[in-house]
Amino acid sequence: MKLAFLQDVYGYQGPFATVYLDTSADAEDAAKAVQLRWRSAREQLASAGADEQTLRALDETVDRHEYRIGQRGQVLVATGGEVVFGEELPQPPTDAADDEKVHFGTLPHLLPYLRLRASRIPHVVALVDHVEAELTIVAAGAEPRTRKVQGGDHPVHKARTGTNDENEQRFQNAVEEQWLHNAKEAAEEIGKQAMRVGAEVVVLAGDPKQRKLVHENLPGGVRDRTVQTETGYPDRNASGEGLRREVADTVDSAVTAHVDDAVREFEQQRGRQERAVEGWRPVVEALQRGQVRTVLWGRPDSVSWLHVGPVPNQVALDERELTDMGVSSPGHAPASAAVVWAAAGTDADLVLVDPEKVELTEGIGAVLRYAAS
Repeated sequence: MKLAFLQDVYGYQGPFATVYLDTSADAEDAAKAVQLRWRSAREQLASAGADEQTLRALDETVDRHEYRIGQRGQVLVATGGEVVFGEELPQPPTDAADDEKVHFGTLPHLLPYLRLRASRIPHVVALVDHVEAELTIVAAGAEPRTRKVQGGDHPVHKARTGTNDENEQRFQNAVEEQWLHNAKEAAEEIGKQAMRVGAEVVVLAGDPKQRKLVHENLPGGVRDRTVQTETGYPDRNASGEGLRREVADTVDSAVTAHVDDAVREFEQQRGRQERAVEGWRPVVEALQRGQVRTVLWGRPDSVSWLHVGPVPNQVALDERELTDMGVSSPGHAPASAAVVWAAAGTDADLVLVDPEKVELTEGIGAVLRYAAS
């Protein structure tokens, strides 16, 4: 999981108020229930030291929430009287511990959010026919957005007269040229949007002939990450739910493959005793050096808090380590919050792994950019 999208949040000066709310709207009194949950969270934040200006900013955001039927949740991060991050969650935060649901401290508490969105990766969905392409672009940490690529519509339909004269052949060629022209325009926009959001997978649906043309004209790096599906043809209007299921399955497969690849690489490097470390101290020291490419987070429980300085690679198990680095007033943060911050700030990926898939000393490991000395 790439964490660059969190950089804007970390650009603010803390302390931060982080709250996870159950915003499910499956009962008539849903709004009242959410307000009661928020009132309880607000009291906890105030007791922890959150300022009134920041709490009022959260009040306004909760009050503006648009309820939709179903089980869901919301994460909000605020500091300095401003909500600096907010996203709807695909399910209520029922698995988060109480001290994770409501937190006020040096850093935002974002691991529970990352757990809930682990199956969501940046991706692009394109539903194409001979005339247009409807794109849905899903970036990390942002709401999905749509874009339409409108191609030329004359001529796009082949005429069947039963003859084989030159006029008909020229018309058929003109139709195919228009298809190709529209496919190139669609492929260019798909490639542009995929690269813009760092899409890890592209789902290409719709008319089979046009799909083939679009696929052939995608940029190489994007084409390699593209999966084609028959869903959306011939009736694109009737295929919404089927396409959503297809996209969800494709994204889940991509996420699973990414985790498996990270675990495989970690085990290979651990076996060679080269670019892999495990356990809290080796991982934290590697984060200090900016040496980590991927953090593997299993179920670490031996360390609850880390000491932190003002920049991401200033994380430590002992406060004295930071003072030796020249940090005058070290802070502290939940270990998970500090690791996410350090990983995001040093351009490291985070992979949440099932402890049964790989055994990690103290529940944490890392694949390194270069061999440990």
